[in-house]
Amino acid sequence: MTIKSTLKLSLVAMAVMSTAQATGIGGDDLPPAKPGQCFTKAFFPAKYATTTERVLAREATEKIEVIPAKYGWTTQKIKVSDGTQKTITIPATYKTVYERVLAVPATKTWRTSLRTNAPEASATLMNAARSAGMPIDSARPGTCFYECYAPAKYQKITEKVLASEASERVVAIPAKYRTVTKRILVSEGTEKLVTTPPQYKTVRERVLVSPARTEWKKTKCQDRGCNQSEVVCLVEIPAVYKTVTKKVVAKPATTRKIKTPPVYKTVQVQELVQPASSKTIPVPATYKTVTRTKKVANGQYGWTNSPSNCANAISVGYAAADGMGGASGNGAGSAVANGAGAGSRLPASAKPTGNKVCLTATPAKYNKVAKRVVATPARTKVITTPPVYKTVRIKKLISPAQERRIPIPATYKTVTKKRMVADGYAKWVRVVCKSSMGTETIKKVQRALKAAGYYHGPIDGVWGAESKAATRAYQRAKGLPVAGLSIATMDSLGL
Repeated sequence: MTIKSTLKLSLVAMAVMSTAQATGIGGDDLPPAKPGQCFTKAFFPAKYATTTERVLAREATEKIEVIPAKYGWTTQKIKVSDGTQKTITIPATYKTVYERVLAVPATKTWRTSLRTNAPEASATLMNAARSAGMPIDSARPGTCFYECYAPAKYQKITEKVLASEASERVVAIPAKYRTVTKRILVSEGTEKLVTTPPQYKTVRERVLVSPARTEWKKTKCQDRGCNQSEVVCLVEIPAVYKTVTKKVVAKPATTRKIKTPPVYKTVQVQELVQPASSKTIPVPATYKTVTRTKKVANGQYGWTNSPSNCANAISVGYAAADGMGGASGNGAGSAVANGAGAGSRLPASAKPTGNKVCLTATPAKYNKVAKRVVATPARTKVITTPPVYKTVRIKKLISPAQERRIPIPATYKTVTKKRMVADGYAKWVRVVCKSSMGTETIKKVQRALKAAGYYHGPIDGVWGAESKAATRAYQRAKGLPVAGLSIATMDSLGL
């Protein structure tokens, strides 16, 4: 029996044992048994039959023979060159001429002074001068325009302001109390239950622990000489009794009720005569006189054509937000003026800011350069050679290659096949119980196996590995189930 079959039988035996815990080993396939008989689950292998069959070894096919092509030789005149054309280049001739080239063009640039290396005027300054009406676009080189600033005007004013708003003041009036004497209940009457304990007596009684029954018992396989995992035996189990001592109630427990009177106490109690209240007192508003400085005229920027003529400078219509800084600082035009518009004159307090824009002129610069020019251009001339011919020997096809197909018949061979004619199955088989496996019984089995040519050990009445192996070999040879020392094996041995 294979390891796979043994494992299968072990799982079957475990499943049977697990489903019959209450009354022993159950199952519809268990045979009817009597007490003292033992059974094990044996596996009967499948049966096979051998047949022969003629099968195709190689299919019919074709063999192809190739007949090579035939060739012949001939001569032919062929063109090996179409002739050539060769182009000859005639180089150009040159001469040297001189030319006046503009290196730096003449420019006009607005700068912060008339120096040619002075920084260029910013777009902010140029926009401020233009907004004041200065003739920026029609000015000539050497013309300068100057920025002037008239500071803002302030005056002091006195006014009455609110120091604190009118409000209300709340005054609390405390509550009034009086003390009185009162008798109050501090504890109600109580009830108490008093318990009288029960009285007991001791009695003895014989109790049935388990009734008499028959039960399937498991026996390990190594004690049987089988190769299955478990063997089961049907045994008689007598009834079991036990004498117990019990303590029973002779007189049950009882209770009685005890009452106590209520308790009172005289105390001093504070009672409210008049609750707490409040009253509201109005508080009038207060004022104070303050002096502050008020701006009456914003600072103004303007432009003129002379730094000494700021009193006649034309306003740009804008002023610095804080009355300070020119176009190069916070920038002219940073806030719209609250006064004269663009084109008005600044007051006599106007002073130059130092910002100015001047138009400077830079003359153009020229360089004299030598240049090499073409006197006669380059040209080409084409020279032609005639075509070239050659006589060659050529191999030509006389008859093309052909094929011839030769049929090859199919071949067959005879094979032997093994097919299953009956499935393997498991069945309960009666075996010799452990209680019947005495020394004399084992010696009889050893002698019978030795006479049959399967046992070669001593006749010692010990059911060891050699005896078990001889039993399994005998069972396989006789077609018996390999199930330890079964009753069928004993019958086959004539025991």
